[in-house]
Amino acid sequence: MQSKQLNLKNNKIGQGGFTLIELMVAMVISLTLIFACTVLYSSLKSSISTAQELAKAQESLRGAYYLLSRSVRHAGSVAVGTSGALITTYGASPASGDKIYSCLGNDDRVSGSTDTYWSEDNDLYCDDEIDKQKIALGVTGFTFTTISHANSTGDIIYDGVEVTMEIDGMPSSYAGGLTFTLALRQKVLLELAD
Repeated sequence: MQSKQLNLKNNKIGQGGFTLIELMVAMVISLTLIFACTVLYSSLKSSISTAQELAKAQESLRGAYYLLSRSVRHAGSVAVGTSGALITTYGASPASGDKIYSCLGNDDRVSGSTDTYWSEDNDLYCDDEIDKQKIALGVTGFTFTTISHANSTGDIIYDGVEVTMEIDGMPSSYAGGLTFTLALRQKVLLELAD
């Protein structure tokens, strides 16, 4: 009988649980880990959101730049309309077999055809005389300045256009927008041939 009592005492000692202090230390460590994970998650979520906004801004800028540069490169002249729209007018018709595409991809460009670009409701639009379509999203600011010089007879010769675009999601260091310059390549080449 005594050995049974001794075994029960030994079992009770072997089955001892955590002390109150051990439980408190474990809870503090767990709460610290949970707090650290929460802070890390919110920081990561903010970084991902910023990266997505930058990606959208970059895609809008890339698409608008590509279409604008293609139109200006093939244009014979550029002008800024009364409403602030950029108007590219195609010059000489392309050589046989060559095609010049409009801002919307139509390949019917002939001498005198125009593409018109403007910003409306935070988006960039293009009208190629056949259709009007949105070509970039989130464009909050869009301005053009023609670049020109006077030739020897005093006539104004347009060399290109300076474009400033501000897009939602751009970093604050580009608060005034991003400016790029496009040259009238065809016009410059025609002048060189003369």
